[in-house]
Amino acid sequence: MRLKDNYYQIAAIHMGNGQGTFHLLLNPDCDVYQGHFPGNPVCPGVFHIGMLKDCVRTLTGRKVFVSSIRQCRLTSVATPAACPELKLTVSLQPAAGGYDVVASLEDEERTYMEYRGRMSVEL
Repeated sequence: MRLKDNYYQIAAIHMGNGQGTFHLLLNPDCDVYQGHFPGNPVCPGVFHIGMLKDCVRTLTGRKVFVSSIRQCRLTSVATPAACPELKLTVSLQPAAGGYDVVASLEDEERTYMEYRGRMSVEL
């Protein structure tokens, strides 16, 4: 499943110097919620990482894949009803074959994910 424009949309982007802030809108009508706790849908943590990967691709202009995760803390449960708008902050450092990535996914009240890892460039 392609996440961008199906599971979420990018409402705004602020980029510069290996950093980016993405304002994301969750799509509550996405099919993923039909099978992920119907009646009380929650955002799957793997989709948080998928959104991050998409945003790193936007920042770099290169297709990337997750090659290692040093830390990924899912600190709160996100739902499309309770937090339809999220902010993803990404910081990149060039590394051998890709980028070291530090990111956080949050809204005004909570942090939903804290991430540190490496994404490698697909050849």
